[in-house]
Amino acid sequence: MNNKSLRKQEEKEQALTGQESQRQSVREFASVEEMLRHDALHTPVPPAIEHRLSESIGQVPAPPRPWWRKLFGS
Repeated sequence: MNNKSLRKQEEKEQALTGQESQRQSVREFASVEEMLRHDALHTPVPPAIEHRLSESIGQVPAPPRPWWRKLFGS
């Protein structure tokens, strides 16, 4: 019985220690853009997505000529 209460107490202490470490890693951002930049710097892109994205970017066609350039032949 005493062993069970000791385990519960240890678990509570570990949970509190985990919460304290989470508090230390909390960071506030001045703007949403700053938060997104921070996230982009610290989040690796999976290789499969990186490959698909580079292929997709390579397939983007050139923008069409404006109507006024077609009309005036520029």
